[in-house]
Amino acid sequence: MKKTAAMLLTATLSIGMLAGCGKSEQQTADQQTATTQKTETQANAQTTEILSPEDVIAGYTVKDLELNDVALADYIKDNKVTMINFWGTFCGPCLSEMPDLGEIERRYKDKGFEIVGLTTDVADLEGNYDESTIEDARAIIEDTGITYPILVAPAQLMVDIGLQYVPTTYFLDSEGNVLGSPEIGSKTSVEWEDVINRYLSEE
Repeated sequence: MKKTAAMLLTATLSIGMLAGCGKSEQQTADQQTATTQKTETQANAQTTEILSPEDVIAGYTVKDLELNDVALADYIKDNKVTMINFWGTFCGPCLSEMPDLGEIERRYKDKGFEIVGLTTDVADLEGNYDESTIEDARAIIEDTGITYPILVAPAQLMVDIGLQYVPTTYFLDSEGNVLGSPEIGSKTSVEWEDVINRYLSEE
């Protein structure tokens, strides 16, 4: 399977990253051309009604990097607060903040906090999974030293919640209720800790 097919849904994510995060690297001309083509494909495919993230995120079955089915709720139910971080292997701001997120997760884990990373560029709307992107994700895990779980975001989940930018981050309580509004874009370690402490203090 070609990587273009695997990244069917992530075209607007990469454009959104460039437009919304303000910290991304410039794409090459070839990447820009490929992104435009993917955007046109996605515009024809993305017809599902956007649902409330609270209604769908915690209820989804996702894949781990071995492509085993896992219930996202199982990663949420034992935590006071879970940070669901949608990211892409192509996304510079996503990768740059991951070492900080890994350190935050290690410091806050005993306070009832966990991070779950959901890769957005492994699965397409036809249910295909790109093995080379999975290998990229594994290499990123090793390079960044993160220890929090990295799972594969189903394309339909991203369609259901109308995901347009990466990174986009949701915070959920133990019952899967979404806390506050989604956080769009990357943040510094201090900025993330301010958000996390606020939600932990409310639980």
